[in-house]
Amino acid sequence: MAGSLEARMKPRLWYGWVVLAALFAVMATLIGARNSLGFFFKEMAGEFGWNRAEISAAYSAGMIAQGLTSPLAGWMGDRWNLRWTISAGALAAGVALLLGYFIRSLWHLYLMYALLSAGFTMATYVPQVHILSNWFRKRRGLAMGISTSAQGFATVLTLAMPPLFGLFGWRGSYIALALFMIFIIFPISAGLLRDDPAEKDTVPDAPFLAMDERMALAARRTITLPMEAPAPPGVWERIFSLRFFLLAGIYGLNAFIFVGTVVHLVPHATDQGFTLREGGVIFLLWGAFIMAGNFASGASDRIGRTPTYLTGAALGAGAAIALGLFGEGTSPAVFYWASAAAGFANGLIRPTISALAADHFEGPGFGKMNGAVMMIFSAFGAAGAWSTGALYDASGSYLGAFLLMAAIFVLGGLLAIVLERMQPARRE
Repeated sequence: MAGSLEARMKPRLWYGWVVLAALFAVMATLIGARNSLGFFFKEMAGEFGWNRAEISAAYSAGMIAQGLTSPLAGWMGDRWNLRWTISAGALAAGVALLLGYFIRSLWHLYLMYALLSAGFTMATYVPQVHILSNWFRKRRGLAMGISTSAQGFATVLTLAMPPLFGLFGWRGSYIALALFMIFIIFPISAGLLRDDPAEKDTVPDAPFLAMDERMALAARRTITLPMEAPAPPGVWERIFSLRFFLLAGIYGLNAFIFVGTVVHLVPHATDQGFTLREGGVIFLLWGAFIMAGNFASGASDRIGRTPTYLTGAALGAGAAIALGLFGEGTSPAVFYWASAAAGFANGLIRPTISALAADHFEGPGFGKMNGAVMMIFSAFGAAGAWSTGALYDASGSYLGAFLLMAAIFVLGGLLAIVLERMQPARRE
């Protein structure tokens, strides 16, 4: 019997890697589809006469919808099933993209982005952090970094946008994205994801554990302990805590910067004389360095979450200042450098924040906690998309918006320092 258990603890391929790969595919496609709005800016403005604040407000509408549906996604993950929550979200996003073909007025665009973002919420960050926390504990920072690197890889998908426009127009491009979502991504999530290692007869962190540790964990889950550990504080008690407000503030500030950059980086580049294709390359560069930062964020498992976050914040502030000050006579290389640095900074920060959330709030009710913090993320993201466009419309320049982002990077670093002083409520 012992030999049989030991054999099961030594699989050829640990299923946690399959879960991680499936999450990566789901997230990359959904993020790429939602973040492609910058490529549609001038097409829609030319056809309908909408200004940048009006178009970017579609992303804001999506972020509001994301905030409203985040608690629902967290509740579904706690009460129902993470796998089917993610699959339902992927399917809903595919249906929303189909609506893009029928856009004739602003409210159509806003409705499409609201539905797309509701599906996005159900399929990405809220359940993603939860499911990865079940599979990875000792290497949580590494797992969050790899998963969140889909954020950067998603920009590779946006390279397809100019050719898709040429083949099908911007309306047909939405149809192509919808079909990929429904017939490729939905089956991947429904077929491959699993909520918990026990579903595949394995344990968390199996590749990183010695054989005796694996077998001990496997044995523990079959034994009812005579005394349960003290119950953690209730969900509402944790939500109305300083720890939660600090973490939510860090999430929100990161959202403001990230969404503002996603929506406006390509328009800013084309304003400075870069072609749309060159803007796509800049967006790809930004995304590639997000991936690099995501992988580097695994260092937070060794050097700590706060030093990793502060490194990203300092780099991001410098990059934002460089992007804001870019103008006539400045070498194009500066724009490329600053975009790469901004991407790397965001890449370091985002998975580090996700790991912080799991460090401080894992355990019963974590889905609800994660849904609550993502409401804050969504509200600040909505503000980032709209206000960056509004600042441009008011001044004819993105200078003020990027200087504001630099200040927000600094503020996020200060909140991270304060949060570090609070011992994470880790589950052993």
